[in-house]
Amino acid sequence: MKRCFYLIINTLLLLCVSSCEKPSHKRHIYETIPDAVTDVDGNHYDAVRIGDQVWMKQNLRTTRYADGTEIPQSTFSSSNTPLAEIKPYRWAPNNMDINVQKFGWLYNWRAVIRDSIGSDLNPSGIQGICPDGWHVPGDAEWTQLTDYVSSDQKMRCWPSADFSIAKSLSAQTDWNPAFDKCDVGNDLSRNNATGFSALPAGNAEFTNQFVNMFDWAYFWTSSYSSNAGAYVRMIQSDYEGVNNITKHISSGLSVRCVKD
Repeated sequence: MKRCFYLIINTLLLLCVSSCEKPSHKRHIYETIPDAVTDVDGNHYDAVRIGDQVWMKQNLRTTRYADGTEIPQSTFSSSNTPLAEIKPYRWAPNNMDINVQKFGWLYNWRAVIRDSIGSDLNPSGIQGICPDGWHVPGDAEWTQLTDYVSSDQKMRCWPSADFSIAKSLSAQTDWNPAFDKCDVGNDLSRNNATGFSALPAGNAEFTNQFVNMFDWAYFWTSSYSSNAGAYVRMIQSDYEGVNNITKHISSGLSVRCVKD
């Protein structure tokens, strides 16, 4: 009888200890998926799983939509605003085709969303320029990405500052140097803990300039803002956060697609 009593007491104590333990933190997922998708031009892309999302690991570099329709390469005389607001165009970063293999093409927003009017949904539901089975992320999908990474203290450069995640999303090459410890361009060997591998392809502006290569990475969303602008995520060499801004829809920026 005593033995039975002690067994019951021990069992209750174990249950109490187990129930009083602090819940374990959810394991954050960052997983590279090699050769995850091939576009219509035959370009291969790795992907990275970050939480519940799967993102392309490289900037898009297709010259055609998934149905084979060509996206014209811009000559600046034919891409000035307002024409570039209504027709799709692509540019080589810094106006040099040799840059495309590493940095991808720069596209205006019309090229990115194709025949759509834009989307704020999550997921966006807009295939646009992306390969079959993938889509252009909306502003809410980018927020899901940055919120997820921010929630992981290990991915913050400053543990107490949840916005300081740009280094963990940026590649270990090609960024111009920066002074502060948590700037993307400071000690590139500490970059890219997530595997997202953002590269500073710069941008093409409707004012006929190629600017910011090696300093800034811009990524279109599918979400229209106002006054011929759309929402963009920007990472810069001399800052520790990921900016949420708007750019004129005739600008040429990078694209990352998300798996459906």
